[in-house]
Amino acid sequence: MATPDPVAGKSVKKIATYCYQCVNGPDLLTVEVVEGIATRVEPNFGAREYHPAEGKVCVKPYGLVQKLYNPNRVLKPMKRSNPEKGRNEDPGWVEISWDEALDTIAARMRAIREQGLVDENGDPRFAFTTGGAGTPMFYAGTLGAFLGAWGPIDLSLGAGGTVKCYHSEHLFGELWHRAFTVLSDTPRCEYVISFGQNIEASGGVTSVYRQADARARGWKRIQFEPHLSVTGAKASEWVPIKPRTDGAVMYAMLNVLLYEHALDELDVPYLRDRTASPYLLGPNGYFLRDPASEKPLIWDTVRDAAVPFDEAGAVPLLDGSVSVAHAVETGADEERWEHRDIEALTAFTHTRDFLSDCTPEWAAGISDVPAATIRRVANEYLEAACIGQTVEVKGRTLPYRPVAVMLGKSVNNGWGAYETVWARTMMAILVGALEVPGGLLGATSLLVGPDWDRWASVTPGEDGFMAASFNPTDRDSWVQENEMRHGFRKLTPMVGSAFYAPFVGSTTLTWLRLQGRGAESWGKPKPPDVWWVYKCNPSISFSETSRLGETMAELPFMVAFAYTQDETNHFADIVLPEAIDLESSQLTRVGGTHYFEQQWEAEGWVLRQKAVEPQGEAKDFSWICNQLATRIGMLEAYNNMINVGACGIPLAGESWD
Repeated sequence: MATPDPVAGKSVKKIATYCYQCVNGPDLLTVEVVEGIATRVEPNFGAREYHPAEGKVCVKPYGLVQKLYNPNRVLKPMKRSNPEKGRNEDPGWVEISWDEALDTIAARMRAIREQGLVDENGDPRFAFTTGGAGTPMFYAGTLGAFLGAWGPIDLSLGAGGTVKCYHSEHLFGELWHRAFTVLSDTPRCEYVISFGQNIEASGGVTSVYRQADARARGWKRIQFEPHLSVTGAKASEWVPIKPRTDGAVMYAMLNVLLYEHALDELDVPYLRDRTASPYLLGPNGYFLRDPASEKPLIWDTVRDAAVPFDEAGAVPLLDGSVSVAHAVETGADEERWEHRDIEALTAFTHTRDFLSDCTPEWAAGISDVPAATIRRVANEYLEAACIGQTVEVKGRTLPYRPVAVMLGKSVNNGWGAYETVWARTMMAILVGALEVPGGLLGATSLLVGPDWDRWASVTPGEDGFMAASFNPTDRDSWVQENEMRHGFRKLTPMVGSAFYAPFVGSTTLTWLRLQGRGAESWGKPKPPDVWWVYKCNPSISFSETSRLGETMAELPFMVAFAYTQDETNHFADIVLPEAIDLESSQLTRVGGTHYFEQQWEAEGWVLRQKAVEPQGEAKDFSWICNQLATRIGMLEAYNNMINVGACGIPLAGESWD
């Protein structure tokens, strides 16, 4: 007997939209809507030609229907009736109208504008916190325009977590090769050493898709990690390792490359011409510089003399010690040393000497990884690097180095993280596998240039390096004002001052200061008058959560944009129901390189369009922003921000409107 068609005779629509619930998005999908009810999520194979995973989606979007119809959703605005706040206090939620909720919030915001946007300490009176590594902004409609129109905002109360991200890779990757995150060039790579990167579980559908193709092609992945993860189970080899000892193993691999192989087995042209390896070092650890120009010195093997690094026709010495007749060193805080007839090592030689004792046997005693395994993997890595080979990509002949070393979150933060990221980068540099086909590539840049065009920020800087966007540290330019309560511009120079920089600053410091546990000389700041919380739950994702809750309870006024009741909006004064994934609309830019393995050949925009009407009284975030901007009295400034592109794309240009 034939099974009856459950949708026969009913109105059925297929709505194209996207999922951006994590940094691996956006994944393009379609939603089946039957008689106004979303019934299922499907891949969007119409996007096969330009989506990196050919229109497929990961398992997360398949839960969007359940998420939409969750019976525990907050579906009406609510206000707190119990003035006492605490983990053990019942908020006494009372449902209210949108008008009452918006008027209450607007009155608080207008009061801030009347008093002044910053308090007597220079700290913003309005604070905003989100999570999900910035992905909530792809659901927030015109929120970016609202925040831009408002003025000073304190973003230092967090980004949804504390030390759980790829922090060392973010900072040093941006500095060294403009890479907030990195990936292997999986379609061309042949050998990957992975230290705890569980990409088969956390890399989204594009990563799984590319990794599966690579396995079918025959690539090799060596997975170092304490437990057998999904990725370890899929790897060519799983190597158990003691937690937090990854750096020692990589130091030992560097030792093998530098001490058990001749120099000409490494990528000498890459080291000599594309890195600081030939720069001469002084006794204080800084570059030796030309006394006249103060440019770093190299030893020119043609002239047999020390010359500035950019001297025309020079062929630098890569490895060795030389005698320099006259040079200077410049250090921190205007320190300066003048040297005559000084012996100097190249940076390459200094690095090799530094690693001289880091043998595989040394690392084995620390990591529990057998010395023979460390040595074998290092040798396999070198052999697979194809040093000297090239490949043609889009008409250009480029170096081909099909090897990469990948890191997971656990080795990217906390003690030993810098050493691990440095060692991984050195592994790539020694074989010329950094930013070349087949090798280790940067995926994103958030701290310097526009996040949709990583290369736009790659410009020449001082001393032969890329220009860096450090916050100033000299006496004349150092930023003394806080701007935000964690003082990110004056305490963390490497994060720069782009929009995302405050989230990478020490968000825990703000909470410590609010608790009176900061430096005595700073004093205890006043809390923000109004705090908005959107798509994050710091009450469970931050550190010292009990103490954090006590501090939240002391904040004067908190607005939470809520999906369900949770541990953070438990402390809120107003809770607003937001229209979620399948209920609201947003235009999002796509293209180029992106997180993990979201690598787009196409460039353009994708639309997250409403598939069904919002449940209950949930509202689109753009509607909320429009209403608040009107009631606060900043509609003109808000519209101006929309017009100039604060939502992603300007509405007018030189030749179009």
